[in-house]
Amino acid sequence: MFWPLGGGGALRQPCHSYDADSLVLTITSPVWQRHIYSRETIGSVGAGTIVFLSMPLNTSRILRDFAWDRFAPGPVARDETPFSEKLVDGLIDMDSTHAVRLAQDLSKIWPNLVVVEAPRFFANAGYLGKHRFEICQHVDDVYRKRVRGQLSASGIAILDQPANTITEAGTTDLFYDNENPLDDHHASAAYGRLVLEQMMTYAASR
Repeated sequence: MFWPLGGGGALRQPCHSYDADSLVLTITSPVWQRHIYSRETIGSVGAGTIVFLSMPLNTSRILRDFAWDRFAPGPVARDETPFSEKLVDGLIDMDSTHAVRLAQDLSKIWPNLVVVEAPRFFANAGYLGKHRFEICQHVDDVYRKRVRGQLSASGIAILDQPANTITEAGTTDLFYDNENPLDDHHASAAYGRLVLEQMMTYAASR
């Protein structure tokens, strides 16, 4: 069963409310589908239901929308204005906090929650025309490590990107690039099938 929500751009603003007394999570984003999650709604699918959430481990927004042509994390800065690690962490939190909080609250309702890691960026991403590859590589790595730490600290399991889809440079293999040449970050149907197989394998092991 799939519960689509909407575009990731909404995650820059609060997108849900959570009632700890009733254990109900309500989607509040005006541009998302207004789902309500509770133990009853999730449990109606089946007692052994596993919820897979694709949301918190997605670096596309921060790589695409920030001015990495003029600014860069200190360790990889050249001609760009260097940012401290603390400032980069703050930018990551601005982009990821609402997604992480949604995952944390959803796991309080349904502990059998797994966050699905979104694919790393592709080597042909349009923003690489102005953002140095080394900067994007660094930001992507720091983002994933920081968010992974927050999810793990909350006891939330993570389904890693399939290892055979990641190149030595840390990008997603172009074999899995989206069929639409104008799509900068979504992977292909073939990639989707791999992840669905991962989910089925994970579920079977539990």
